[in-house]
Amino acid sequence: MQDTKGKVILSLLAGATAGIVTGLLLAPETGDETRAGLKKSATKFGGDLNKLLKEGMARLNSLKEQAPASSQQESDRSAADSLLGAIDTPGGFTQPDAGSIDDIDSDYDGIGGDARHSAGYGKGL
Repeated sequence: MQDTKGKVILSLLAGATAGIVTGLLLAPETGDETRAGLKKSATKFGGDLNKLLKEGMARLNSLKEQAPASSQQESDRSAADSLLGAIDTPGGFTQPDAGSIDDIDSDYDGIGGDARHSAGYGKGL
């Protein structure tokens, strides 16, 4: 497969240049009028964007103030805290004792038979 990225980029630049030149030659307005129109459009767009940003921030702040923690959220948090606390307790989750690094099967994906995931599998090679 040939590397054609350079040719594609060159073609895009040539096409863009041809489009700009054609647009300037066929433009119905003078350069000053075009620049004034672009400045006016950019100013309007900036003002609209600023207004939307302020409205969005105000709406977000009002939602934050209106949303107290619900009882469901509190119960979920307490359940998560108790689960995390149980991890370190003797009756909770414990790390298996690793006799050697060969006993740990860190890449077991749960698919297939257990024979290929046993500690001695493939060592005779």
